[in-house]
Amino acid sequence: MTQITANSCTPNQGLTTVLPLESTAVQRLLGYAAALTVVIIWSGYFLSLRQGALSPLGTLELTFFRFAVPAFLLLPLALHRWRRLLAVNPIWLIGMTVGAGLPFFLISAVAMQTAPVAHGSTLIPGTAPLFVTTLAVLAFRQHLSVTRGIGLLAVVVGIGCLLLAAWVEPGRDLWLAQLMLLFAGLMWALFTISLRQSGLGPMEAAAVVTLPSTLVLLLYMLFTGTGLQLDSLPTQEWLVQMAVQGLAVGLGAGFLYGFAVRTLGAETTSALGSLTPVVATLAALSFFQESIEMSTLVGLSLVTLGVVCASGLLNPKRRH
Repeated sequence: MTQITANSCTPNQGLTTVLPLESTAVQRLLGYAAALTVVIIWSGYFLSLRQGALSPLGTLELTFFRFAVPAFLLLPLALHRWRRLLAVNPIWLIGMTVGAGLPFFLISAVAMQTAPVAHGSTLIPGTAPLFVTTLAVLAFRQHLSVTRGIGLLAVVVGIGCLLLAAWVEPGRDLWLAQLMLLFAGLMWALFTISLRQSGLGPMEAAAVVTLPSTLVLLLYMLFTGTGLQLDSLPTQEWLVQMAVQGLAVGLGAGFLYGFAVRTLGAETTSALGSLTPVVATLAALSFFQESIEMSTLVGLSLVTLGVVCASGLLNPKRRH
């Protein structure tokens, strides 16, 4: 299946122009390593939420750390390459900013106040490849191979199994939070496709996401008179969260995900991201002695099998 890549588009190219993927075998191998590292970072992030490590900090503080820290570090790069950034089609710039920026983060944060953290690790990275492939087929008229279709179907069934236990629990009204998480997964798919069509490098893409989000956040704080409430917290505690949110998630995962999209394509990268709930659940079993129900075990197996099929690992000779 030909994938849309992150090569830069010429001004005369249409928005739905599909470019051949240009990457060497070594680059693709590094792309797989980058995507799997992102899975580990995302899993650690969701596990930290499950442990309540982030609970002492409010949403404003977490949002500020998530965007302002990498934005500050990437500002010199953005100033140096501002002409290149502004040359990108505004549709892709907006798609990247909305899909992975402040709107995505806030919707996810609100949903996670109601839904268990495990749902976030399942419904956002787990469903993103489904939305990416759907958009690729509908908007870019891509062919859906049988193997990839079977893999995505397995991911759908596996996610359903992972959420089955929560749905049947009495007194748990989670449908609204789950819909918000699904919408967040759609937004992440929009970011992924916009990234691959923009032609920007990983750090340039991270700057596009973090700088506008930080500007909006600073304007909100200025006009509302709201400030960061860090005085009541131990310095070491918020410094750790600043490192996790700003450096690991905001900068590290942003760079690695962008690199994977450039070398593997959006659909393969997002499919590998579906391993996040699997890794997070297995880590919780190992470190926190959490029990795994049969529906969860079946779901993990199906998601793993689906990712292998959808990512093209079964056919390494094909160019993804």
